[in-house]
Amino acid sequence: MNDIFKSPYKNIFIAGLFIFLITAFFSVGYFHADEHFQILEFCNYKLGKSPVSDLPWEFQAKIRPALLPALGYSIIKILNSINIDNPFTYSLIFRIITALLSWFITCKICLLVIKDFSPDKGKFYFIFLSLFLWFIPFTSVRFSSENYSSITFLSAIYFIIRFSDNDSIKNIFQLVYAGLLLGFSFFFRFQIGFAIIGLGLWILVIQKIEWRYLFILLISGFCAIAFCIYLDFWFYGKFELTPINYFFTNIIENKAADYGTHPWWFYFNLFIMKAIPPISIILLVLFCVGLYKKSTNIFTWCIVPFLIGHFAVGHKEIRFLLPMLFCFIYLAATGINYFMIRKFKKIEHFIFVIAVGLNVVLLIFMMITPAQEAINCYKFLYQYAPKKEMVLLCKEKNVYELLNLEVNFYKSPTIKCIVLKDDLEISNYLEKYKPDSILLLERKFTSDNQYEGYDNKTIYCPFPKWIIHVNINNWVSRARIWKIQELRKFNNSRHRELKLSLVPRQPLSALVSLFEPDRNPTCLGFLNWFGVPDWITNY
Repeated sequence: MNDIFKSPYKNIFIAGLFIFLITAFFSVGYFHADEHFQILEFCNYKLGKSPVSDLPWEFQAKIRPALLPALGYSIIKILNSINIDNPFTYSLIFRIITALLSWFITCKICLLVIKDFSPDKGKFYFIFLSLFLWFIPFTSVRFSSENYSSITFLSAIYFIIRFSDNDSIKNIFQLVYAGLLLGFSFFFRFQIGFAIIGLGLWILVIQKIEWRYLFILLISGFCAIAFCIYLDFWFYGKFELTPINYFFTNIIENKAADYGTHPWWFYFNLFIMKAIPPISIILLVLFCVGLYKKSTNIFTWCIVPFLIGHFAVGHKEIRFLLPMLFCFIYLAATGINYFMIRKFKKIEHFIFVIAVGLNVVLLIFMMITPAQEAINCYKFLYQYAPKKEMVLLCKEKNVYELLNLEVNFYKSPTIKCIVLKDDLEISNYLEKYKPDSILLLERKFTSDNQYEGYDNKTIYCPFPKWIIHVNINNWVSRARIWKIQELRKFNNSRHRELKLSLVPRQPLSALVSLFEPDRNPTCLGFLNWFGVPDWITNY
């Protein structure tokens, strides 16, 4: 840690740390549903809070390793021991821990390989890309198999490079650490095996490591795998070889193809669109230059077989490439280093400036934007009724249902959900049971139905009220946005008071009433248009 804060780049590293932590705080939810349902819900199952019937099919197929759910389970147990039992606190701490690990190994390996970049500007661009490329903080805080596979694999490379620089006997433990980390990396995400094969070939062909050192690496790797097999036994309750199960289910039986298949070159299209042009196009060109210039580099030998393996598999998603993100950035920075030898042409300089400006805008947006909006709604429900039971009427489907799966991890124990088909069923329910107060989940931004005998008040919406008036191309009517309303039995005495407040009074009293939004509906609407919070207008 001292070398990070004593290095010439400490200010950049500290800025990166703050950005990672800010992103961890705001980036609630998941990048892909597997990040929730196959990790957090698996944790919840082992805690006894998620029934087997609510888990995804991967649980029954026994194809998911228990390593990351076991890590989450252990952290939750530690938090429970100090009386922390809020699921939103759990997930926040998961992201903070992940952000710190990602930042730490990124800084350490940057300092280790910074010597490969000769001009000072080349070194700066390498560190900048490693920490501040717009999607790096977002992906680096994810409590996901892809991210933890990346962290452990990159840590293993760090120890192998250090050992290669000095192969004296005192560094034997670096190979032990590297082997353990490679084993864990494989069980975090099996597809990293393609990169491990490339790393092994680099060790044999390029580095030409002695067999006794290779033996140490292998033995420690198998020790980590044995431990992970034990964790699978602990999780599933019987002996399972999840890598074998995964191979037969997704490759031999071709179950993964049910989610769509694409040709080998689809990843290029996917990256160009997801990483946002012109940034993505520039990075792709620089990466190709880096591959050519660093053909014998350890990162090249890791990423090439990894890409070939993923090109060969029919089902493709951009998240599958995340474990090799640092390798990609290193080679792209090598491309920048090469182009810095000659002067930029005016058009090249202009495109580069545009890309940097766009990167800053995207980085700020990704830092403060939730990864999944539904989680903020769950947090609101969890905090809105901490003790008293409340009924939530849900149109169409349960609020705690995502992708046809039940979200038990964030479920509030005091919220009782009742699913009704349409407004008519809601009216019939209110007429039959006549609740004094009840919650209603709407899935349309503009939906503002009135039910006979009930006041209607919006208590949760992910967007401020004023944005409804910026209705360009009538987007509001098409938006599918969760909104929670509170329905309260209409108070007749309040209704009479409201009518009386509209009767002309003395001039001074009439003037004062203009600034009393509770008694002046025109003023109330005006304040609400500007997004004045309800607690101010109610006060």
